[in-house]
Amino acid sequence: MGEVTNAFVTLQNTGGVELTNLKVTLFALDEGREHPDKTVELASLPIGYQVTVKLTVDSTYKKDTPIQVEVITNQGTFSREGLGAKICTDIGILAPNPDKLNTPVPGNP
Repeated sequence: MGEVTNAFVTLQNTGGVELTNLKVTLFALDEGREHPDKTVELASLPIGYQVTVKLTVDSTYKKDTPIQVEVITNQGTFSREGLGAKICTDIGILAPNPDKLNTPVPGNP
């Protein structure tokens, strides 16, 4: 593997139906081999709840990496969301608490 690109993605269910069997996948324009943490699967996301997941892709060493996130559920596929190319930086103290990842919590009003 080259360099890894991590993304902490927060999903919010602001709709009127519980989302089930969520499959959240990170893509990079310059993706190398498939990283084992590229996709996270969640059983459900209740109405009004949010969840933060950590996704990882293998990307080109010391290169800007445009990324996109795809969310597929039993209720449908959502539009991909992405960010343009940026040099990877360590977000350090801003990283979410690892013990709280992949656990739905009530969303902020």
